[in-house]
Amino acid sequence: MTRYLLAIFSVITATAIFSLGRSYFAKGQWAFFYLLIVVFAANYGGVWPAVLASVLSFFAWNYFLLPPYHTFFVDDPKDWISLLVFLVVGIIMGMQTGRLKEREQKIAQADAIREADRLKTIFVSSISHELKTPLSSVMATVTNLLEKDLKWDEAAVNRELTAVKTDLDKLNNSIGSLIDLSRLESAVWRPQKNWFGLGEIIGTTLSRLADKQSSRIVFLLPEDLPEIKVDFDQISRALQNILENALIYSGKELPVKIAAESKGLEVMISIEDQGPGVSDEERVKIFDKFYRGSSASAWPSGTGLGLAIANEIIRSHGGSLWVEKVLPHGAKFIIVLPTGV
Repeated sequence: MTRYLLAIFSVITATAIFSLGRSYFAKGQWAFFYLLIVVFAANYGGVWPAVLASVLSFFAWNYFLLPPYHTFFVDDPKDWISLLVFLVVGIIMGMQTGRLKEREQKIAQADAIREADRLKTIFVSSISHELKTPLSSVMATVTNLLEKDLKWDEAAVNRELTAVKTDLDKLNNSIGSLIDLSRLESAVWRPQKNWFGLGEIIGTTLSRLADKQSSRIVFLLPEDLPEIKVDFDQISRALQNILENALIYSGKELPVKIAAESKGLEVMISIEDQGPGVSDEERVKIFDKFYRGSSASAWPSGTGLGLAIANEIIRSHGGSLWVEKVLPHGAKFIIVLPTGV
């Protein structure tokens, strides 16, 4: 119904405007202007709204713009030919344009379905692997511990149980990431903002990393960092995801730099690694959910959700996140957040 109302409104509005200039244009020129209205209706409404616009334009041109005005009687018989030709051309043009638009919409819908299927396949593959790997490891360890023919000393049991806990933590993190992303995309997990020191947020984030990871962080932070109005847990989670990603792709020994600076009503945080870097083609894709870069096969597996979650969190705070190339190799993730002032 909205498409037809748009066609009707377009013809009425155009006719009102055309009537003001009918003394400046030849009576036959209005056909070209009305054809633009027909194309507009076809482009936004499809075939039948375009046909409706053609018929309404036929009568509007006759009634308001051909002498004698405000009557359907026409002085010049040639005007009837012009009107009928316009009606036929308008209907044909409107139908062709409308069909082309509908074909484009169908192609776009098909592309969207294919993309959804592709993401679903990636999701099933990624999550199946992420859930199955720790579960298989846990099952194998527990089975060994329950084996009656094997005798375990206390130290060995503790090692095996520690391995079980590690695998269960991985499983919990994978499930938690899925839940968090779902909550962010559905706006259920909305930021609960308050004033916090940026240094405090970064410090808390680092405390959540393993000792071997946090020892590799190089700080380039000024002492006069301002307070910012954010959701503490969400921003800390975003920073943790980006830092963990940088630590993974930098290998086991290379350092990761974290810097911050105040820029007026914004703060800029950068996290720089010394990994293989991100290609120009992947700079936007890496923030898509389930996407893992071309170099990911050489590194520990993941769900491809960490950067997507970080991006959603920062976006929900009115900020922005992007990645830049570092020479000779590496990547620098830039986070810009409003201070909230």
